[in-house]
Amino acid sequence: MSLHQLTALDAPPARLVELAGQAECAHVCLFTYVPEAARGRYPLVTAADVPDLRARMADAGVSLCNLEVFPLDGREDFDGFAAALETGAALGATKATAHVHDVSGRQEAAARFAAFCDLAAPYGIVAGLEFNAFTGVADIASAAAIVRAAERANGQLVCDALHLFRNGGSVADLAAQVDIVGYAQLSDGPLSRPREEWWGEAVRVRALPGQGELPLVELVEALRRGTVIEIEVPRADDAKAGMDAATRIERAVAATRAVMALAGELA
Repeated sequence: MSLHQLTALDAPPARLVELAGQAECAHVCLFTYVPEAARGRYPLVTAADVPDLRARMADAGVSLCNLEVFPLDGREDFDGFAAALETGAALGATKATAHVHDVSGRQEAAARFAAFCDLAAPYGIVAGLEFNAFTGVADIASAAAIVRAAERANGQLVCDALHLFRNGGSVADLAAQVDIVGYAQLSDGPLSRPREEWWGEAVRVRALPGQGELPLVELVEALRRGTVIEIEVPRADDAKAGMDAATRIERAVAATRAVMALAGELA
């Protein structure tokens, strides 16, 4: 399991690593690139943070899995991307999540994703394409077609459970693409929600795994054995009510473990 920074945005990266270790998560997901318009909203890891973070990870027994977030919008900041990937690689990162925006068609999207894969490859990093309603690629079938068309050995698909079901997908749709799913992100919620609430739900208040209506056990059962499961459960309402980051993380990890146990992924 990997602990996503969104689960506790108020925890600085070094603290997130410490809490991940205490919760017995194997990995963390950190932000090494944030678009200019979103700077300040997410804890950003830079090259200057590497020595301390590396030591904290060693002490906690935690590694860095996924880097976020790389927007492929036709105005790519490739120099900034490269610096962010280099920072992540120095911390042992193995994956990086990209979003495709504002595309005219699959060919253009595949070309952008292929270029990002090529940029990530020298760092030993696998590029993951995430689909959601807030980008130019909303559903799993479209995202999978782009990944396959890019034809890159280090190109994979990211499946966020919330975005899968919010955008009309099903466990069967996931199963049809499971050979290219590199990591899955778990949270929960109602089966349907007014569209105007989707953004707030995705970035601020998701339900703990197993406490909503999404078929998460079936989703985990459909994944290949050993697929990285990221715990991405922002709970801004709990934070506002005074619940500290350690408690929120403990609850999210326990809920995720319970889902995985039901799916037979935990002994």
